[in-house]
Amino acid sequence: MLAEKKSLKRFLLVYILSTMFLIAVGEWFYYKLALHSVIKNDIMTIQKELSNFLKDKKFKLLIDRQVPFKIDDTKYAVFVNGEFMYGDFNKNINEPFLVKDNKLYYKKILFKRWGKIEIIFEKSIKKEVENIKKELLVFAVFAFLFVCIIAFILGKIFLRPMRDVINNLESFIRDTTHEMNTPISVILSNIEILKMKNVPSKELKRIENAAFRLSKIFKDLTFVRLHHQQKRDIVKVDLAEFIQNRLVMFETQIENKNIKIIKNLHNEIIEIDKEDLTRLIDNILSNAIKYSSPNKEIFINLKDGVFSVVNEGEIKNLKEITKKFVRENSSEGGFGLGLFIVKEICKRYGFDFEIKNQENFVKVSINFKSE
Repeated sequence: MLAEKKSLKRFLLVYILSTMFLIAVGEWFYYKLALHSVIKNDIMTIQKELSNFLKDKKFKLLIDRQVPFKIDDTKYAVFVNGEFMYGDFNKNINEPFLVKDNKLYYKKILFKRWGKIEIIFEKSIKKEVENIKKELLVFAVFAFLFVCIIAFILGKIFLRPMRDVINNLESFIRDTTHEMNTPISVILSNIEILKMKNVPSKELKRIENAAFRLSKIFKDLTFVRLHHQQKRDIVKVDLAEFIQNRLVMFETQIENKNIKIIKNLHNEIIEIDKEDLTRLIDNILSNAIKYSSPNKEIFINLKDGVFSVVNEGEIKNLKEITKKFVRENSSEGGFGLGLFIVKEICKRYGFDFEIKNQENFVKVSINFKSE
């Protein structure tokens, strides 16, 4: 279900952002058109009032300041041959009209016998601009809510097939782990019986190794499926002794690859569930052995509460390697669960887990005293 939630979040994010971007572009064009309409209407009003004024032959009186020319919320200034004559402000413009600081400036040019007459009108359009912005803001809020609802509905519809696949996969893992439990237990029990009867043989050792690997896969799958529901028995464990015992389980793999194990284990007592510790140590050792080349060395250290395993190699995708079902090398097999399980167990107990490339080596370390 985690993958489904991530996919849904990504879909919602992409859909909402892309849709809101298109809406923002549309609002920008609407704002320009609405502002242009406001400017056009105001200019037409000024032109109409000025035309009516001039028809009454009051122009000379206007120039002589005997008859004021008034339009609501509009100021004006008169220039003759480029020189300021009088008015509410002293500012000329070069363009037919100009919008600046929420003010509209409009120029009317008239040629009379005494020269070039320029009348500059100034009108505040702040209220109109604020009204347009308020309309766009309200629309944007409702559009955002509408887009979120539509995106959520579409996301649920589009991701339904994925949810069905995930449910089928989880059901398959559940049934598989259930069916594997009995035969694995029988194999391991019979191996122990044969060992008690002193029946040493290479074949028995190979069977034991294969059964151990199968048991590990089973436990890893079970952990992924049930680790939140699992009951834990916290006990004190001698970590150095425990690591030494787990290394015995990997003897066949170590011998097959002729790997040399260099240990430096100091006594350390920790409190933890033994099953969790087994998964923790086994997955780290298994990865180190699996990805080591033949005839190489693996360094295992335990000191001051810090357990580390160093083997020759390099991890290319460090950011992704601890995620579920991610493998560094598909040719080595496995499900890509080992480091994911290690990270989850460390997270549960508050241990500090780190994996990094160190020159030509890979170092995995856990600080059991990081709390």
